[in-house]
Amino acid sequence: ASVQQWNAGFNSLNDNIFQRYLHLINNFYLEKRTVEEYASLLSVSAKHLSAIIKEVSGKNALSFINQRIVTESKTLIQFTKLDIAEIAYQLNFNDAANFGKFFKKQTGITPLHFRKNHQL
Repeated sequence: ASVQQWNAGFNSLNDNIFQRYLHLINNFYLEKRTVEEYASLLSVSAKHLSAIIKEVSGKNALSFINQRIVTESKTLIQFTKLDIAEIAYQLNFNDAANFGKFFKKQTGITPLHFRKNHQL
């Protein structure tokens, strides 16, 4: 039983770090875009954080950061009249082209295509 308890201790610690990681992403996704920045906030190495996130979720750590940005992108595209360049600027991309490439890589479609298909 002691090995199970030992493993359970690690699992709960890892779950805690994972939850804190998600919370930090929700708070800082506009300013912080790298796993290294979040690892620093959590006082662990980026490699260790990546391993924990992969173990707990089955996904890589960066995918959670990207997904948060995509979620916000979709909200702004769908529910505001802002043009794509303004949305890119609000989301802290240095230009609309970089935002467009990021969005298409993550979703498979361009921001304009998304807007056209999801207008209210």
